[in-house]
Amino acid sequence: MKKILFIILVLSVAISTVLPINSQPLNIPARAYILMDFKTGQVLCEYNSKTPLHPASTTKIMTGILAIEYGDLDSMVTVSQSAIDNIGAGGMHIGLIAGERLKLIHILNALLIRSANETAYVIAENISSSHEEFFDLMNKRAKELGAECTNFVNPSGMDNTADGHLHVSSAYDLALMARHAMTLPEFREIVKKTYYRIPPTNKHDEEIFLNTSNKLLFSKSEYYTEVTGIKTGYTDRALANLVSSARDESGMELIAAVMGVERYNDVFTYSQELLEYGFKNFSLRHVLAKNSYAETVHVSNASGNSNLDLLVAEDFECVLPKGTSINELTFEKNINENITAPVYKGDVLGSIEIKNGQKSLGKVDLIATRTVEEKIPEKPVEKKPGTSTKKSLLKRILNGTIFFLIAFILLRITLKKISRSIIAKNKF
Repeated sequence: MKKILFIILVLSVAISTVLPINSQPLNIPARAYILMDFKTGQVLCEYNSKTPLHPASTTKIMTGILAIEYGDLDSMVTVSQSAIDNIGAGGMHIGLIAGERLKLIHILNALLIRSANETAYVIAENISSSHEEFFDLMNKRAKELGAECTNFVNPSGMDNTADGHLHVSSAYDLALMARHAMTLPEFREIVKKTYYRIPPTNKHDEEIFLNTSNKLLFSKSEYYTEVTGIKTGYTDRALANLVSSARDESGMELIAAVMGVERYNDVFTYSQELLEYGFKNFSLRHVLAKNSYAETVHVSNASGNSNLDLLVAEDFECVLPKGTSINELTFEKNINENITAPVYKGDVLGSIEIKNGQKSLGKVDLIATRTVEEKIPEKPVEKKPGTSTKKSLLKRILNGTIFFLIAFILLRITLKKISRSIIAKNKF
């Protein structure tokens, strides 16, 4: 079974590598591309986005993620001869020397800004105990982020193989990885830089000056205000790749991945066209307001008022085609069943999913507006042993005494009447 899956993967890559560059939805001559909303992950436009292709140095997005998530960026690292040897024929490098010591943060900047291959291996060797262990970690993290068409066999993006497995990814997978990477402040800060200076080291008396390989950072557009990243890539087999991102004045940020462009400089032009398509045709819309009313639910076993209002937990914004009315969206509520006290203010008791047709735009939690206490049942009065018997006896004595007194009084009254009657008769 594994052999069959591998053959299918090889054929997919082989076919995609020679895909004719012809008419496509946006007429972008690339093997694959995708445009994704950064906030929600919504796909706005795509072509062949889940086809396995050679990612080249866009691989370094994942290498950078692992450096941040597993490494200490302030720690000192040493460049190994192995890292130098793995630069690869024609691979990008910055001339580091075996035995050179510098901080991991400088290595990470060189990786993402200048795309230096030796820095990818320096990171791998300082995160894991072996190259293979690091490659496994790359693939594991990619799967966790939802990448299904990705298989990494090196940290730099060279088109080599390992144990018969190709080094591949897809436009969709790269966009997913980039979306996560841009949530990491260190990553986001680095990939928007146009240059970086590495201070002198034990092997270099002068600082190393690095220019970015991402020419899109210098572009201007009437449709967005800022290019925010991300990563270039090129090999003879992969051709030119670019994962990029931009943001407009409303705060809408889009991620574009373009793969397999024949001429290197054209990938920047096509990426800009893809981003501009998004900003021209879509806009960021405010759909739900934080603390707005959503639903009233019944709380079982509540002390006092059992009706509880639920509110929207946070503001919800999403990217919609321009001209779309909020009234065209559907809001599907999913409320927890059998809500029972106690309930505390802020508890999540359901969610609301926002859809545009059949496409889900995201979900927002619904929370309790107040605390609802549990109804405490009344406790029966505990009786001490013998108490009931004593009370019953006293009651009988009391009742008997009252009866005797009443009978005695009645008897006295009767006797007095008889006595008076007899005296009256004797007088006559």
